[in-house]
Amino acid sequence: MSESPTPPSAAPEPVHHVRSAPPRSGYEDPYAKRLFLIIDSLPQMQRALAMTLSSFGANTVEFASKPSDALAKMAKYDFDVVLCDYDLGNGYDGLYLFEEVRERNLLKQSCVFMIVTGERRSQRVISAAELVPDDYLLKPFTGEVLRARLERAMRKRDALRLVDESVLRHEYLTAIDTCSRKIAEDNEFAIDFMRLKGSLSLKINDYDTAREAYMQVLRLKPATWAKMGLAKSLAGLKSPDEARMLFEAVLADNNQVMEAYDWLARLYRGSHELDRAQTTLQTATEMSPVVFRRQQQLAEVAVLNGDLATAETACQQTLDIAKYTWHRSPTHYAALLRVQLARGDSGNAGRTLANLRHDYRYNEEGEWLAGVMDSLLQAKNGNGDKARELLEAAGERFKQLAPKLNQESQMEYARACYQQGRDQQGNAVMEYLVRNHHDDEDMLARFGDMFEEIGLGDAGRQLISRNVKSVLELNNQAVREAQSGAFDAAIERFIKALDEMPHNVQIMLNLINAVLAYVSQHGWHESHMRRAYELLAKVREIAPANNKFQKILQSWRALVDKMDKRQWTL
Repeated sequence: MSESPTPPSAAPEPVHHVRSAPPRSGYEDPYAKRLFLIIDSLPQMQRALAMTLSSFGANTVEFASKPSDALAKMAKYDFDVVLCDYDLGNGYDGLYLFEEVRERNLLKQSCVFMIVTGERRSQRVISAAELVPDDYLLKPFTGEVLRARLERAMRKRDALRLVDESVLRHEYLTAIDTCSRKIAEDNEFAIDFMRLKGSLSLKINDYDTAREAYMQVLRLKPATWAKMGLAKSLAGLKSPDEARMLFEAVLADNNQVMEAYDWLARLYRGSHELDRAQTTLQTATEMSPVVFRRQQQLAEVAVLNGDLATAETACQQTLDIAKYTWHRSPTHYAALLRVQLARGDSGNAGRTLANLRHDYRYNEEGEWLAGVMDSLLQAKNGNGDKARELLEAAGERFKQLAPKLNQESQMEYARACYQQGRDQQGNAVMEYLVRNHHDDEDMLARFGDMFEEIGLGDAGRQLISRNVKSVLELNNQAVREAQSGAFDAAIERFIKALDEMPHNVQIMLNLINAVLAYVSQHGWHESHMRRAYELLAKVREIAPANNKFQKILQSWRALVDKMDKRQWTL
């Protein structure tokens, strides 16, 4: 029998550029035993901030000059305070960095993230955001101002340290339970725990719990962030009209809450009110243009709406914004090129293709996508033989590259196949995508929009419906077998399904569930548990906020504890 897996636990490396790293316990001094990160491209500003911090006892300081360095250090060390300059160069600012570290779960809840800026306009942007940094400092400022702001932020953040470990380990249900206990204590930070409970519940799509958390806040005070959270909960609970009214009410009170525009546009798009969706997004982009997801959504809606001029501008903006951020992708070039071809502008499309090839040289996914898009350009220019040659070459490479390609890249290939009369290849790609995402409503809607865009709306809807139904039938049959006690048959059926749909999270989780039920009834089974362990780790990496994963993770830990197999704890 093979050895049980032991999850890696690498010891942290020593911190550089600082005095000795202090132990992470006992916070008698509010600064001396905290670990700080200063993010600024100017060495003189780094030194000035470090000296200011040192003046009131903060001596353990790390530095980063650019976003990539900051991300690497935040992944490596357990920071207590981050002081980040607003302007990080190449169009990348501190708010983008804050968004990325939250998305990637790189900071504990108790870490203070503060923006340092000389731009007074950023005050409006930050104060209107729903997911805000803890504070901002306008240059120039004194040491006493920084100290006062830090003391206020750290005091509140200290209260949230109770959930740090749970959130960093993606154990959101445990974190939510902790929030509930702290809310029940009704202390001065109860509102902050209500807010955290609501945001964590939204993260795992527990919309009922989120709605109650935000309602609890609104019974105490009319906070804009609570209205936004409640509206998101209502949207998740399939009450779009109520959600829409609440988002509109938020904007009536404060038209600077930019996220409300994005959500309204999503609701309009979902109800096929494309004109209203586009108008809403255009209003928002005029007010705050340098937001990646907003420009991307505007481009998509404008294409569906037939407004190719607006779509091209938004695609170019999307590309420019993403180029130096974590959103960077060759698919942004592909989207712009497609719109340029639809406008009959082969000249600019050729230049976009050249930029794609240049910027993604030595990147196999980028080079492959350039070949796909080149086939469209050649077809548009009347070079049918060259177009066929390029698409056939892309099809051969697709067989090897498919596991590495994201959904957008695969959809670009499917589009090219459909538009060049290779419906069979296009169908094969889209069936694979649908079957691997059969329960992801947002992704299925994107697939449907693609079919509408290329004039295959009816055929696309039938393909989506047929494949979703097929997966549901297979899944339900295996679930019935497990419920009747035929665990071996259920496990084998799920394994076969996973061979066909290796990225289907729902199938992975159902297979894990079947293994847990088998072991609970029949005792330990090494190979089944090893497979389940590997799948659980995979889901934690690709979909840690999945609600079902959160519940299965708790069941897994309870089982391995009960069977005294704690080395299998994930």
